[in-house]
Amino acid sequence: MRTLFRIWLTLTIISMVFYLPFYVFSNNAINAVEELTPDEIIPFTGIRGQDPERVHNLLARTDIDMSMELEDALEDNKSLSNIKFEYLQTPEATRVEQATGLKLVEASADAGNGRQLKLVFTVIPKRFLRSTAQVNGLLALQITDGKHTLTMNDGPNDELHLWALFEKSGKAGRESVQRMNGRFDVMVAEIDAREKARNAPAAVTPSAPARQFASNTVAGNPGTDQVIIFQFDGKPAYCADEGADGANCHGDSAAFIGQGSYKDYMDPDSSLCIAGENDCTLPQFFPADIRG
Repeated sequence: MRTLFRIWLTLTIISMVFYLPFYVFSNNAINAVEELTPDEIIPFTGIRGQDPERVHNLLARTDIDMSMELEDALEDNKSLSNIKFEYLQTPEATRVEQATGLKLVEASADAGNGRQLKLVFTVIPKRFLRSTAQVNGLLALQITDGKHTLTMNDGPNDELHLWALFEKSGKAGRESVQRMNGRFDVMVAEIDAREKARNAPAAVTPSAPARQFASNTVAGNPGTDQVIIFQFDGKPAYCADEGADGANCHGDSAAFIGQGSYKDYMDPDSSLCIAGENDCTLPQFFPADIRG
């Protein structure tokens, strides 16, 4: 019996001698996020049940580098600086870790104008006999100025901002940061306007309510028969659902502005109107059969 115990003890010591260095130097939760590629992010995005191979092929056809790591994508982007990967240290992150055992890792970068781009991931940390960490979710894609922290990935269409960061030439990545900054401006302006209206004293005489373009359409229009006209680079523009091509934006300053809604591209001081209203100047090319 003593001989068996010695054999077991010897084998245990030998295995630990080989295993412990591997465990200590293997990737941790931060390394796992730094090394993420688009293929590894695909399962955390889009709609449930989507075919990862189909998404891979679609992204590859749009010149997305499917082997580029997240750390390289952020460091190579000339619109970003001061790249950091660190554990999220907030009360909410502590509660998540205590409840689920998951680590929250934040990738952050300065995006200009005193703002930061932040990507937050949930990670299964390495543990004894599981020597590598594994990312299992994208929790948030955000822009923050310290006062407002706003989400940039509300739906599948918004994930174009994320994929563009991995574009091979780097141009789409820079434009993506600019679009997110522009969208942040619009969202903050809407928040400030609502706050101002909430704090304004009641008027003696009732006034017409301010127009709000609430939308349930992918093009950002109030309805299928109402198309918002906005200013892009100081000239009229519009966004509309073009069927199989999705929601696209066009205008006098560019025949094709991009995919999305007017919130993604409108000038900060742009006025809004509905096509067909008096004094609403339409772009020179404005199809009569477009859908909202």
